[in-house]
Amino acid sequence: MLSTLEEQLNRAIGELQILDQLINEVRSRVSTLQAIVAEHEGALSFVEELMKNQSSMKILVPIGGGNYIHAEVTDRDKIEVSVGAGIVITKTLQEGKEIIEKRRENLIQAIQNYEQRLQQYLSRAEELRRIIEAISTKIKEGGLESRR
Repeated sequence: MLSTLEEQLNRAIGELQILDQLINEVRSRVSTLQAIVAEHEGALSFVEELMKNQSSMKILVPIGGGNYIHAEVTDRDKIEVSVGAGIVITKTLQEGKEIIEKRRENLIQAIQNYEQRLQQYLSRAEELRRIIEAISTKIKEGGLESRR
């Protein structure tokens, strides 16, 4: 009987270890997606400001490593939008804004899906911890009884 309990314990521990890895991966993905959403929100804010402002705008452009250069936006009618694979297309500000908003919404939906999956994993992990505790207790009790 003890070997069957030990097998159950080993299976539960193995599943819990896999779940812990999955939980960490999902949390990492959610964190990455949240950062990307924040970038999209910043882009949307900038586009909206461009749409409101009637004159050219002076801005700081990041050049990497926390460094910036001063620049002036003179053409406020167009935006260059990445479509993936290093390809950029020219769109009107309104079209660009709509594309960015749609991407942001897709990212938010992906985050919600990952968070739902994360809750399922966390629930199963908690269940496995209870199972492991119960089996461990049975094994200990069985070990004590066999010594008597």
